[in-house]
Amino acid sequence: MPNKVNWYDIQQNTFTRWVNDELKYRGLFCKNLETDLKDGLKLINLIEVISGKKIGKYNKHPVIIQQKMENLNIALNFLVKEGLKFVNVGAEDIVSGNLRIILGLIWTIILRYEINRGGGDSDLLKWIQSKIPEYGIKNFTKDWNNGKALNGLINALRPDLCQDHKELDPKKKLANCTKGIDTAEKEMGVDKLILPEEMKHKKVDKHAMMTYLAQFRNLKPMKPAARVRVYGKGLHQGVQDCKAPFYIETPDDVKGKIEVKVLSPDGKELKHDTKKADDAPQGYGKMACSYVPSKPGTYKVHITLDGEHVPGSVFTVTVAEDHSIGGEGKIFCFFSTTSGNLKQRSDIQNAKTLLTAKKVHLRKDFVPWIPVDLMDRDDREAVFAKAGTRVLPIIIIDDKYVGDYEKLLALDETGKLDPLLKMDQQTLISEEEHKARLRRFSGGGTAGGTALPAAPFAAAAPEKKATSADKAKFCPNCGSKAGAGKFCTDCGAKL
Repeated sequence: MPNKVNWYDIQQNTFTRWVNDELKYRGLFCKNLETDLKDGLKLINLIEVISGKKIGKYNKHPVIIQQKMENLNIALNFLVKEGLKFVNVGAEDIVSGNLRIILGLIWTIILRYEINRGGGDSDLLKWIQSKIPEYGIKNFTKDWNNGKALNGLINALRPDLCQDHKELDPKKKLANCTKGIDTAEKEMGVDKLILPEEMKHKKVDKHAMMTYLAQFRNLKPMKPAARVRVYGKGLHQGVQDCKAPFYIETPDDVKGKIEVKVLSPDGKELKHDTKKADDAPQGYGKMACSYVPSKPGTYKVHITLDGEHVPGSVFTVTVAEDHSIGGEGKIFCFFSTTSGNLKQRSDIQNAKTLLTAKKVHLRKDFVPWIPVDLMDRDDREAVFAKAGTRVLPIIIIDDKYVGDYEKLLALDETGKLDPLLKMDQQTLISEEEHKARLRRFSGGGTAGGTALPAAPFAAAAPEKKATSADKAKFCPNCGSKAGAGKFCTDCGAKL
């Protein structure tokens, strides 16, 4: 840990570990709270695990900003219905990586589903005081710095452990905290949500300590297999004939035989590869595993330690025939705002003109053109993988790659484009309604360079007024970078 550390760092570290402690039941892992929650998938899975309830339908393959915002709003609105209250929290804060807001959201979830499980923060303190009255605990910060109280709490719950807690030297803070945290993890299954150097720090965060200590009150039966953590895309989704990777991390002091078994949809065992990984976290051994599903369907991944299933096992994996970008029933058009290729720029404009003539822009589910150069790298690569090409524009209809402009034109000339667009099955809005919608797109601000739909979260703060700079940054019609003029140089729309 860096020398200059504050409560903010300790809180972020602890909350990230807590999130991963819950996500392990879904085979997921969060590296960074600022970026890893932005598509809504990990947040939705976290909520489902911790609440024990299903959220319902959401987009499982989000790559564009609208899909991510929809997922986040679904998650936040679910929490509101659960009775959680937020101040100044909205989907746009999570998409933009507002760490202060994200930490506040995670703390609200922890408070509701972890701390309040046995009462509240005052009840947690009273419970601790009843277990170790001799330590005179009055807070969740400085009273824990020297590690003696932690060892005393462990002894109160397990008299066979930390029997020397009263004789520990209070000046040896790091050693005491290390002993307590390691003992609690190995013998009681209390996850290391906080590290010894964080607990002994004079700026240790109250919320971090509460999150850690609440585990002692909510202890679960512990087996060695429960300390193994597994995660990776290959434990929840895949594509036929593509490698499905996942990882297994085992504490160094946990001994036993790890076994992996992958079953295909017809129940036959599938070959898998396992090798030692070089990037194991401190105190753990790590294995990198993968398998290649040969056909679509539901696969089962069993991971056991000496016959006992690890958290989350057996994993149910949905394998699709092709890569998905969550575009079922919709039309996505991807382009570049920075292309210097004259033919490509011409093709993009011609494709826009052709689809506008088909009145695609009047669909109720219309999505503005999406600039790939302003997308996150992983999302952009997912689009290219879906299309099998980097040639722009990329037209996706009903989650299937249709082609670029030349292919679009050929389909139109042969009468095959209209059946794909299914415009005769759409209820269209008027041009005036569309213009008003574009103003909402523009007024909603931008994230990742793409116009956002106005989808306010029920418990969010009042919407901020967009500045003139926000409105002028990108064209609300096509998403192109806007110049200083009143009209877009790409599509001619008024800015």
